[in-house]
Amino acid sequence: MKRFIPLVLVLLPLTVLAQNEEQIRNRADSLHKVCFSIDTHNDNAIFVNHPEDKEYSVSKGQVSFPMMKEGGLDASIFAIYLEQKGRGEDSLKIATQYAVDNINMFKKYVLEHSDEAEVAYTSEDLLRIKREGKRAVVLGIENGYALGKDISNVEMFYKMGVRVITLCHFRDNDICDSANKSEGKWGGLSPFGYKVVAEMNRLGMLVDLSHASRETLADCMEYSKTPVVCTHSGVFAIKEIPRNLTDAEIKAIAGKGGFIGLATGRYFLSNLPKKEVGVKHIIDHVDYIRDMVGAEHIGIGTDFDGGGGCVGFENVTRMKELTKEMIRRGYSDAEIECFWGGNFLRVLRIVERNKGK
Repeated sequence: MKRFIPLVLVLLPLTVLAQNEEQIRNRADSLHKVCFSIDTHNDNAIFVNHPEDKEYSVSKGQVSFPMMKEGGLDASIFAIYLEQKGRGEDSLKIATQYAVDNINMFKKYVLEHSDEAEVAYTSEDLLRIKREGKRAVVLGIENGYALGKDISNVEMFYKMGVRVITLCHFRDNDICDSANKSEGKWGGLSPFGYKVVAEMNRLGMLVDLSHASRETLADCMEYSKTPVVCTHSGVFAIKEIPRNLTDAEIKAIAGKGGFIGLATGRYFLSNLPKKEVGVKHIIDHVDYIRDMVGAEHIGIGTDFDGGGGCVGFENVTRMKELTKEMIRRGYSDAEIECFWGGNFLRVLRIVERNKGK
């Protein structure tokens, strides 16, 4: 004799699941309305400045001010990226001028969209701009190659509005050794590099060690007077690549009060095929760092328009997918608020208070 199972009992699990997902979505929406959120690295500025350049090896158009609003993202560090080229006097002058020109071009773009966005120069600016319902732009330079060998360029870029400098990119420069394609000439920071870090500390700029060699990171841990950041990196124990951080490095950054923005491309996240890498793999990296050093040292640095993104997290409109996954895993509201912006603001305020010392 067949047992009769009431239809309501068959449907109940699906109904409960739907209700739970709706609750998760509503909680995520509520959190993004009240907490400050920042993506600590994207490459959109160069794409905006040079839309005519079609020779891109990665997806572009992943970021815009309307897309940030749709995704519930208040702010981002927009990096002016410089490819590592020659290090002769003429090449360095060209690199510096390229950075100057592109910063000015992007600031002009932001000004032309002043109803949507504004450049932020301080932590207070970030919160004010959120209150005004606009997107905040933090200016960064990705590759200290832009400084050449002239220490006065650090202050020049600060006065232009730059608040973050990634010390190097692929290959070594005159500041330090890189995590990739390094010849190891400096064994970490160069003599000029020590001066750069000291000047950034004095001015109140964030020292970004994404792309830096392990020796460079160790030198900065010891020498920098303020916490350091890695704006777009990952966990080496999960994905063993030179760009990801070892357990010892994660502990050192946290011990100095610093911050790690987790990158979102497959290259950083997993050895699985690209089509199988998604949001849960990003949060696996978040879990790992949280479990090791606490929730106070983690954030997100998407690397959108520079190779970032994965299945279900294709562009900046999908930012809340991270929040939803964190809610599913039992993260508290306080931990999520720290992840989205609280941790970054804390570090930035420390750096700002050190200004002039």
